[in-house]
Amino acid sequence: MSVASPRSRTQGAVNGYEARWEQHNTERQRTILRAAVELLEEKPLGADIPVVQIAKRAGVAKSVVYRQFSGREDLDRRIRSYLIDDLGAVLDAQLDVSAGSVREIITRTVRAVADWMGDHPNLAAFARTGPPAGGPDAVDAISSLKSRISARSGELIEAIGEIVGVDAAALEPVPFAVVTMVEGVLAAWVADPRPSRTRAEMVDDLAGYAWYVLDGAARAVGITVDPDRELSDVVADLAGAG
Repeated sequence: MSVASPRSRTQGAVNGYEARWEQHNTERQRTILRAAVELLEEKPLGADIPVVQIAKRAGVAKSVVYRQFSGREDLDRRIRSYLIDDLGAVLDAQLDVSAGSVREIITRTVRAVADWMGDHPNLAAFARTGPPAGGPDAVDAISSLKSRISARSGELIEAIGEIVGVDAAALEPVPFAVVTMVEGVLAAWVADPRPSRTRAEMVDDLAGYAWYVLDGAARAVGITVDPDRELSDVVADLAGAG
């Protein structure tokens, strides 16, 4: 039986300490970010939220916030990342093509965006004020999320295209066009103090528009899809016909 040397035991203890300290810092950062998000929800739209208020809500000293984040700009970027990562995870789940028809997948994804933007207008507005962590300065967090969801949708279309034997390159602009339309229309709807359409009506309208775009693009490459059939069945049929 081998016995670890004192040096290796010491290194192991150091590594364990560093891992625990990193976890502690991660948990503190999340607590601070959650506190900032809560305050953004509670304050009037566009109101300044001092770091001292965030620290108080998080239950830490102001100095702790500045130990966890390099400055206010870093904190704001991390808040935006926290917001769009949360929404992005929800949208990824709604874009699961293994369950539901095309119409159902589109509708539930649009509804997720409408619910988030409608229920959290302050958070959506803050996400537009600047870039997320690690993002280019010229791209705000909402635009960054649109690009991420467009890329995810493009990957799904490309994968389906490979299965059914169709070159999906012609469909490359479609996801970004649809995502931009949905976000832009919903942003205007949220900003309207007296919207003429209910949330449910907006979701139905936008899901319909998105389907028209996708249907037209699919027909352009020789594919006709029944939007109300289970997508997995449609793909299987198209693959068999090919």
